[in-house]
Amino acid sequence: MRNVIIVTDDKNKKFADYLMQLISLKDDTEGNTVGVKDGTVEAMVWEEKHYTANAANISSEQYFLFIGDSKLMKEKRSFMKTVFSNFGISYGWLGKQAYLSVDKVVSKKEYDTFIEFAQKYQENIEKIIVSKKTKQGATAVGISGAAAVGAKGAAIALGGKAAAVAGVALSPIALIPLIGVGASIPIISKIKLNGKIKDQMYACGTMKFYLEDLSKFLEL
Repeated sequence: MRNVIIVTDDKNKKFADYLMQLISLKDDTEGNTVGVKDGTVEAMVWEEKHYTANAANISSEQYFLFIGDSKLMKEKRSFMKTVFSNFGISYGWLGKQAYLSVDKVVSKKEYDTFIEFAQKYQENIEKIIVSKKTKQGATAVGISGAAAVGAKGAAIALGGKAAAVAGVALSPIALIPLIGVGASIPIISKIKLNGKIKDQMYACGTMKFYLEDLSKFLEL
């Protein structure tokens, strides 16, 4: 059993929670491991203050993943090897510590290409859950491509309305209209738009890391 602590800043906690949800999924099929083998990884989320408070007692054998771009997150990734970097999304690791960050918002020119890239990972996640439910008659699982399920069980959709597929609540990474984005657009609108796109990018990075590289980082 591997134990990983996900450390994050306040604004990106939803993506740490999302990764925990993906890790907890019973998504393996016969002869096929999805992400990490079911039951082999235990995860918990710490806020930065928890990490700072426990820093003196942290073992070098403990796995950590730092999600975000705060001062602490940037310090922790200083010497880590970048494993993936594209569209402003990057992640990597050194030893038992890893990072996942969005360094810049994807440009308008690249946005459509990014969405095509991101939706491939989302579709993989959706197919896994729907297929598992169909085969096992499992209880519907609510997931969000960009945020954790809230206390009342409502998935927060970023960039699109939630859709029900085979009883599974899905919040797609959908195209955000960029028409008219330019010098004349009010600055508050630009800020909100960039925030939504950045959330899409973090969601994409989280899905890709889970599906393709978490097992490598944890040496499973």
